[in-house]
This record gives sequence, C-alpha cells and structure tokens, in this order.
Amino acid sequence: MSDQEHNNETDKPDLNDPLLREKEEPRENSSPMPVFILFVFAAFCFWGGIYLVEHDGGFSKNAYTLDYDPAAKIAVVQVILFDRGKKVYNAQCIACHQINGQGITGVYPPLAGSEWVLGHQEVLARILVNGMNGPIEVLGNQYNGNMPAFGPGGLNLKPLDIASVLTYIRQEWGSAGSDFTEETMKKYMDMYSARTTPWNAEEIVLDLGPEPDPPVEEPSEEVLDSGEMPTEAAGSDAP
Repeated sequence: MSDQEHNNETDKPDLNDPLLREKEEPRENSSPMPVFILFVFAAFCFWGGIYLVEHDGGFSKNAYTLDYDPAAKIAVVQVILFDRGKKVYNAQCIACHQINGQGITGVYPPLAGSEWVLGHQEVLARILVNGMNGPIEVLGNQYNGNMPAFGPGGLNLKPLDIASVLTYIRQEWGSAGSDFTEETMKKYMDMYSARTTPWNAEEIVLDLGPEPDPPVEEPSEEVLDSGEMPTEAAGSDAP
C-alpha cells in the first residue's frame, strides 16, 4: 500500500466511535413550532377581536378625541335627496347625459329643461324602472336610442337611489321640479317591476295616475347607538 493510500485510510472516521453515535442525525425539515405557541397566538387573536368589537367607537373619527364617550349617542345627518342624487348621477349618468345635462347631440337626449324630466313623475318612474327604446323627441330634436332599466329587471337600484337621482335632475341646471320621494318610487316600482319589456314614447304617456304632490322634506337628524352604523344604498346607476 502506498503512503497516500495509507494516509487516506487513517483520515477516515471510525463509525463505531461512541461520540459519533450520540450526535443527532441531520434532517431536511426544520423542527415544528411548539403547540403551546399556537394556542397563545390563537388566544391573542380571540382577545383582539373582542377588544375591537367593544372599542370600535362605531368606526368614527371622533373615537380618537380625548373626550370621546363610546356609550354616548351619536347624531347622523340624513343626506337630502338632491345631494344623494348628485352622487348617483356622477357615478352612472354623466357619461351619457354629461355634467351640464345637455346630453350628446344626436345620441343621448338632454335632461336640462326637458319636458320628460319636468313632466309627470309616473313617466319618469316608468323609464327608470323598465327602460325605454325607440325614437323620442326632446326639446324639438329627435333621438333614437335605448335607455336601460334600473329596476329589478335591470340594474336593480334601490327605490331611494332612483328617487334621489330623479330629484336631482328635476332640480339641477336651473330647474325647479318637486322632490321625487322614496315612498313614491316604491309605489311605482311595485306597479311596474313585473314588466319585462321597455317602454316606447307613445305608450309611456298613456293611462297615467294622478300626479303626486309630495311636500319638500327638510334634512333630518337620526340618533343611533354608537355601535350602529347608518346603512348606505347599494350600488348606483342613473339615467
């Protein structure tokens, strides 16, 4: 045996060495997290959830003031129909009827000063609930397009959203139409929500009931418990 081979043999460890047998075998995976740590983490999350529920302050910015009392009542101002309707209009109607209510010439009819907007409220309700197709004359000009339905058979807006946007277009751009109340809209929606086809310009003005004459309502305040949150109307579209 050569000297090199002899040296290699002597360099090899003795596998029977008791010290080597006592060493832990190498493993690919790391040690699992102790179970008690998982219990501690779960308990902390549970406590945090309870704390948040009891001290959320109605998620109001006033909760960060030094004199905030979470047990006190908070006053919520109800948004008037016009202001609510403006938000619906800007979100859903402005692309077609434009910010000034003048529409797009030859494509979408104007709303500002329109006899259709300022006329019988039931006509407006029919248009919004079921939609409208075919030719129509507005302020002396002809249009021939499609107005989508916003009732249950279409975009499914809530009565409050429809009443709000109709109030807005009846009172914006120098007009002075009356409010279109949520109660009035609920009545018309009950009457026409079962209809499955849109109206046309000829039939939509037939067999109208008496014109509603609702009083103009002032903004009111509604007192809620600090834990309650005022509900907002669902998603929005407008003519």
